[in-house]
Amino acid sequence: MNSRLNFCQLGAFFTATVWMLVSLPTASALAVNQLVADESINLQKSMTSKHHLRNGLPVIVRSIPDSDIVHLSVNFASGLKDLPPGRKVLNEWMWGVMPLAARGYPKKKVYEISEKFSLEMACGGGIETSTCAVGSLNEYWTQTLQLAAAVIKDPAFTKEDVELTRQRIEAQLKDLPSDPGDYVNEVVNSVFYPVGHPYRLNHDEALQELKKLGRQDLVQFHRSLLSPDNMAIVVVTSMPAVKVVADLDKVFGAIKTKRVKHVYPKMPQFVENQAYSLSDRELPTAYIRIKFNAPGIREGSATALRLLFEILSEELGEEIRTKRSLSYAVHAFLIDYSLGIGVINASTSKPEETLKAIREVVDRVKAKDYSAEELLEYKRGFVTSYYLTQETHAAMAATLGASEFFFGDANEYYDMPRQLERVTPAEIKSLAQKWLTNFRVGVIAGRNQFKDEWARELIQSTASKS
Repeated sequence: MNSRLNFCQLGAFFTATVWMLVSLPTASALAVNQLVADESINLQKSMTSKHHLRNGLPVIVRSIPDSDIVHLSVNFASGLKDLPPGRKVLNEWMWGVMPLAARGYPKKKVYEISEKFSLEMACGGGIETSTCAVGSLNEYWTQTLQLAAAVIKDPAFTKEDVELTRQRIEAQLKDLPSDPGDYVNEVVNSVFYPVGHPYRLNHDEALQELKKLGRQDLVQFHRSLLSPDNMAIVVVTSMPAVKVVADLDKVFGAIKTKRVKHVYPKMPQFVENQAYSLSDRELPTAYIRIKFNAPGIREGSATALRLLFEILSEELGEEIRTKRSLSYAVHAFLIDYSLGIGVINASTSKPEETLKAIREVVDRVKAKDYSAEELLEYKRGFVTSYYLTQETHAAMAATLGASEFFFGDANEYYDMPRQLERVTPAEIKSLAQKWLTNFRVGVIAGRNQFKDEWARELIQSTASKS
């Protein structure tokens, strides 16, 4: 979904900006305690503007002065969760076919334009949102926009492209179980999401769906999504916003509004005796993935929870990798959707010891009273890495698009440091005790090397008593 261009200019610009963010000297006592200076946040906001096309479609323009690169991202507030069981595979299939050809742009012409103007367009369907994005140079903006508009509004969905994409997806799905590092996610999903949950699509379910769907299903799915109420555009460029918006209005401003169906999922319910799944494989390494519920990104505690997961991941790495040498691949992270999903991941040749160590670390984090000084160090590291992930036009566009989707305001992205500053040690402890609970565990390992009781002991120890 992101252009593969090497966006060096933005990387240099943004790295310099981050250095300014975390080290800029300030005069007031208040500013000394700020993770990011007001001047820096205001600068970022001043380079971001929101507009609307004549049909109401929102457009975010992020200025990157002196950059020759332009990145266009057209986002849709629809994803896997909005498709019913039996049709969910369309979310990957349709977006995979779209950029291959369009009305007035047969496949050969798309390839020739892409090669001539050094651009690459890709589309992808996510869990909650989907995107078509293209990166190029400012001087090729007109050609880039014309191609993008054709692909997004009038994809060809040729029989050949539909069938070839179907075959590719089918091959990938059949191959998935052969990669335990990826497949362990499906193993835990089988006990995390109940059948029919909006976020769920296991590979065997997708394979069955592929057999029953065809080209017309892709066409109908595309038509159902094309509405200004279901779209938002982000452009990262040095071109004037007035020009960008005017050009976008010519190609996207006439799209008519239609009702788009959205699904609002509920948190998966925890059932202790159904919270563990083992895929029996004779492998030298056991693969472990743990999932548990967390508050959604729109909830007020989302920033504090992200900090908690930074702390948890670092504690897991220190204990399991550095001190005990049980795993060189252990970490925790938070998936930020309308529903939050906590994840702990590890691969190890010593699964019993690793699961016990995970339990000890989780218990320690839940019980610990972090000092203000300790928390400040975590905050500094978090805010620096947070901004350093935005080193390309594509990454910046994706982040601003997500901010617009979840909050209706791209500037929410820039306000994160202020939210982070307000997080207290007491809040971290409270969130840990509330949400580091009710673990579901998926494991890929041989029966002769893994005992079910090891996983069940962890599940029982984290089961909520309320």
